[in-house]
Amino acid sequence: MAGDTTAYGALIEHLAKVKYAFVCPSPETQGRVVRKRTLETSTAEAKTAQDFFGWNLPCTREALKSFVPDTILDVLHHTGIITLSDDKYRSTVRVSNFYLPHIPCRHPESSSLYYVHSSFPAASDAVFFGPDTYLFVSWLHKAVRHLPDAPSSIIDVCCGSGAGAIHMARTYREAKVLGLDLNPRALSLGDINAQLAGVNVDFHESNLYAAVPQNLESSGVDVIVSNPPYIASTTEGEDLPIYADGGAEFGLGISLRIVEEALKILSTNGIIMLYTGVAIPTVDPTHDALLEKLHNIEDTDLFEYTILHPDMWSEEIGQGAYADVCRIQVVGAVLKRRN
Repeated sequence: MAGDTTAYGALIEHLAKVKYAFVCPSPETQGRVVRKRTLETSTAEAKTAQDFFGWNLPCTREALKSFVPDTILDVLHHTGIITLSDDKYRSTVRVSNFYLPHIPCRHPESSSLYYVHSSFPAASDAVFFGPDTYLFVSWLHKAVRHLPDAPSSIIDVCCGSGAGAIHMARTYREAKVLGLDLNPRALSLGDINAQLAGVNVDFHESNLYAAVPQNLESSGVDVIVSNPPYIASTTEGEDLPIYADGGAEFGLGISLRIVEEALKILSTNGIIMLYTGVAIPTVDPTHDALLEKLHNIEDTDLFEYTILHPDMWSEEIGQGAYADVCRIQVVGAVLKRRN
């Protein structure tokens, strides 16, 4: 791990220096771009750092040396960040910006904030970063509106790349922050991302809150945030990647468990900030199943419910589990335990 962290640190330092910029798109968009690039010999291989670490196009060592210095190229290869097959090099990760380096930022240290996540195409244990991540972290800025005091403890459950946990740790520097996920790869990259961001986050392999320390459960958690998987399980019984499968109830299964189980460990004034997707049925486009179910959870007050994107992942609509769905809307919900 120490060698990987040093290698990633050297890579990110170099990318920041050259003002590397890559905003991560949806898998559908990335696939469309890559397919188009590979149709032409002149565009099929990487010529820039964005091509290589963003679009994940392959290239020769000669081309790679034009945008990766010799001083770090061999280190990246040795640690497996870059691999070689059939005389072509590939990146095993993608590197995405959260703040564009050429845009002035209120917090200068944020201008070089990068996240390392899984390469394309995604494997079953891929660490997702994309449109949901940008919306989720932006929405987390609203936490301050619901917190009378700075929190002392924060949990990001289903933390993935660690973006939510890292944002909260950067915002509330004195808080103890935990990142929980079932995917060991997510925990590894989350830890690297936290170190690159200069914050302390404790990452634990956990089925939802199973790994929360007893002392934290006893005192109560002040803030629980989550951007869980929310794609509906397939009607054909095919397995979805860990980062996507939201389970039953059109993908709301995990989201509802996160809220219900969070209430058991929430502090008196604690809040739950849930970001998730809701399948809207074609036969009743005004029906929001999540809103209805949240209202029915006992001893819970819903303080905010905001539509953050009205039509996310449109490529899923009209097929499989979404055959009778007209759209997937992404919402942000803030809940508290009724005292």
